[in-house]
Amino acid sequence: MKYRNRVPRASHVNEGTGSKDLETPTPGKTGVMRHPTLHLTEDEGITTAYGGLALAAGLVQRLGLARVLADGLKLLRSRRPFSEADHVLTHVYNLYIGGGCIEDIGYLQGSEAVQRLLGAERLPDPTTAGDFLRRFGKAELEKLDACIDEGQRRVWKQRYGKRKQELALVDLDSHVRPVYGAKKEGADFSYKGTWAYHPLVITLAGTQEILRLVNRPGNVASSEDAEVHLASVMPMLCDRFRRVVVRGDSAFCNRHIIETCEHFGQFFAIVMAGYLNVQELAEAVPERSWRPFVPRPVRERAPVPKESRRKKRKERRRTKALARRKRDLHLVRQWVTEVPYQPARCDRPYRLIIRRQLIEETDNQGQLFEIYRYRFALSNIDDASPQEILDLTYGRCDQENIVEQLQNGVAAMRMPTGELLANAAFLTCARLAHNLKSWLAQLALPPETMRWEWKRFRLAFLYIAATVVHHARQVVVRLARTHRFHELLVLAHQRLLA
Repeated sequence: MKYRNRVPRASHVNEGTGSKDLETPTPGKTGVMRHPTLHLTEDEGITTAYGGLALAAGLVQRLGLARVLADGLKLLRSRRPFSEADHVLTHVYNLYIGGGCIEDIGYLQGSEAVQRLLGAERLPDPTTAGDFLRRFGKAELEKLDACIDEGQRRVWKQRYGKRKQELALVDLDSHVRPVYGAKKEGADFSYKGTWAYHPLVITLAGTQEILRLVNRPGNVASSEDAEVHLASVMPMLCDRFRRVVVRGDSAFCNRHIIETCEHFGQFFAIVMAGYLNVQELAEAVPERSWRPFVPRPVRERAPVPKESRRKKRKERRRTKALARRKRDLHLVRQWVTEVPYQPARCDRPYRLIIRRQLIEETDNQGQLFEIYRYRFALSNIDDASPQEILDLTYGRCDQENIVEQLQNGVAAMRMPTGELLANAAFLTCARLAHNLKSWLAQLALPPETMRWEWKRFRLAFLYIAATVVHHARQVVVRLARTHRFHELLVLAHQRLLA
C-alpha cells in the first residue's frame, strides 16, 4: 500500500466497547508539517501576550507595595499624573516581562490590555522613566531599599506567620560588570583590568531572594562597604530567624564583617586566603590531628544497584592529556582539622578549619610528584564539626547562579544611564523584579519554581495570551486555555486572593 499525505480524521469511540479507533496519519515525503497557506487577520479584542503579568500585579496588590513605595519615596514635586510608585513599578514590570533596557517600556506603554490590567490610564514614557532614575541620591536609594524590605517582611509574615525560623544563610559576593561607554560616571578599571562597575550582591540562600544589590565604582575592593549594607539587613533577619550565618569568599574575610556578625550576636563561615602564616600553621599540625574528609556530594551520592549499572564511559580528557604529553593533576585524598586562630585586630580567636588535599601530578611516563594543598575557612560556630562547617562554607557557590540570572534573566546589569546613582536605582528596581519570582514561589506557585531560570519561568507563567475586558465594574483577564500551565496559573491567582 502506498503512503499518501492526508489530513488525519478525528478519532471516534466505538459505542459498544468504549475503545478508541484511531487512524494515525502516515508521514509522507515532507514529514508531518504540511505548512498550509495562512491568512492573517486582526482581532478586535484587547489582548496581550503578557497574561501572566496579572499574577505579579496581584502579588503587588496583596502586599500593598504601591502604597509602601508612594509613602516611602518623596522625589517628585507634583504627582500628576505619575507617582513615585508608578515609576518604580514601571521599571519593575519592564524587567519582569523580559525587557532588556529602558526603551522596552514602550511595549508596555503601547499595550491597552496591559494598561487595563494594571488599572492605569497610561504609563510613563521611556524618556520620563530614565529621568526619574536620575533623581535618586544616596538617601533616596536607602528609602527605596527600605520599601522593598517592608515587602520582604510582609512576605515572610504571610508565609511563616509569627513563628521564627531556625536558620538563614546570607551570602556575600561581588560582580565585575564591564561597560563600554566612555562617559559612564563611576566606571573605573577593575582588578580584572576591564572598564567596569563593581556591584555588591547580598542574597538569601534557599529562596534566592536578594537582600541588597548595590552599585559601586569599578576600582573598589570586593568587600568595600559590605559591612554597612550587611548591618542594614541584619535587624530584619534577626526578627525572623533565630540564627543567621554569613558566608563569603576570601575577599570578605576581614575584621569589619566579623565585627558586624559579632555585634548582632550572629555567626559567620567565610573562606580564608592561604597567607604565609596560616600555611605555616597548617604544616605544623601533628599528623595524628588530621581526620579523613569526604566531600558532601560524594557522601550523599546514592549507591547504584548492580542490575542497573551501566558501562562507564571512557575518561577522554585524561586520556588525551596523557597522549599529548600534558601533565595531569589528580586529587587522591583529603583530610580536615581545626586550630584556634585570632585575625589581626580582632578581640578573640576563632575556629580555623583546615582542609588538606593530596594531589598526584603525572604525565605519560608515570607519577612525578605528590603535592599537598591547603584550604582554609574561618568561623565562630561552636556546635558544628569541622566537616559540617566546610560543607556550610562552600555551599555558597550556588550564589553564582543567582548572579548569572541577575545578568541574563532580568537584565539587572545593563547600567542603562550615564550616572552612578541612577544605575544604582535601576539595580534596586531589578532587585524587586527578581524577588517577585521568589515571592510568588513562596506564596502561590509550586516551591520548585523558585529555582527555575527566568526563561523557563516566563514561558510557564508570563507569556500566555489573554484578553482583558471590563465586566460588571471589574477587570477580567481571560487566559488562553491552550496554555500548558493555564490551570496552575489560575490556581496561583486564587491563592493570592485567599
